[in-house]
Parts: sequence; C-alpha cells; structure tokens
Amino acid sequence: MGESRFAELKEKEKQARKQIVIESALALFAKKPFFEVGMREVAEEAGISPATIYRYFPSQEELFHEAFIQDISFASIEFKSLVQKDIPASIEEFGIKFANHLIDNESTFQMMTYLMLKNNLANPVMGKFDSVTKIFFDLFEQLLKRHDVKNKNARLYSHSFIASITGILMTFRNYSLKDKKAVRDHIIKVIKITSSLYADQLINK
Repeated sequence: MGESRFAELKEKEKQARKQIVIESALALFAKKPFFEVGMREVAEEAGISPATIYRYFPSQEELFHEAFIQDISFASIEFKSLVQKDIPASIEEFGIKFANHLIDNESTFQMMTYLMLKNNLANPVMGKFDSVTKIFFDLFEQLLKRHDVKNKNARLYSHSFIASITGILMTFRNYSLKDKKAVRDHIIKVIKITSSLYADQLINK
C-alpha cells in the first residue's frame, strides 16, 4: 500500500515537471517561431539541465507535439462557449474567431501546419493530433445543429469549413500587402465571403 502511494506521488511529480517544460516551451514559442527554439533553450527556461529535459521528452519533435496539443485544447474552451451560449455564434463569427486565434498565435499555427504536412508522425502523436482536430470538427457540427441544420452531410460541411479557413490562412498569411493589419483585413474579408456561402447553403433555407 505504501509503495503504491509512493509510486503515485512520484508519477504526479513527474507530470508536474513535464508540465513545467511544456509551459516553458509555450512561453518561448510566444516570442519566436517554434522551429527556432532548441531543447537547451527550453531547459534553461524551465530551470533544468539539458540532459534532464530528455527524461520527459525523448525528442524535440515530441515536445512540440505535446505543446501544440495542449495549447489548442485550451483554446477550444473559448470556441465551446461560442457554440453553447444561449444564442449561438454565426458561422461567420466562428470562422473569424478561428482565424484570429491562429493569426494571434503564430507558433500554434506553424505547429498545426507542420503536423498537417508531416507524413511520418508516430502513431501516438497522430492519434493525439487527430483528437485535437476532431474537437473543432465536432464544435462546428454542433454549431450547425444549433442553427437547425439537419443536413445529413453536416459532418462533411464541418470538415470542409475548418479546412477552408486553414487553407485561407496558409494562402494569404504572407500576402504582399503593406502591413500585417492589411493582411489580416484581407483574410477576414475572404473568410466572410466563405462563411456566407455556407450560411446561404445551410442556414438560410
């Protein structure tokens, strides 16, 4: 019994230290692109030795995966409130919120596109990433249902919409306009047009 409690305590301490490493990585990602952040730098931010960090994350890639998954999972809480409030958000509001979050959290967006494009992710990592993207597919499908959309293809529309927003961001994030505000404004305009197509097709009938 005593050994079991001790093992449980050790595991809790390990998870707490692991969390400190993740939070340190996220703090650094907020300052510069995630691919420029090295394990030694994360270790320094966390207050541990470079050798110790590998006890919790065998590779830099695994740390990136875990940090992204945790970051986007926390962000999904805000999106749930958009869907579940008494008067649910419009398709346009959801799309703009999703885009603005990724624009404001550049490293999150970079990690997301990295995971989308990488074709040899380990199975556990791929499973976690799939579960995160499923959150947004589920939320948008719920939003459609809150707007009384009964189309049997609601799930497919959800996939299409989330993929469309992501594609718009990838296409125009480095668009040759005068400044970042102009780029954001252009992205939002395109998202409004895209959202109106879904609204016209699904909600206004």
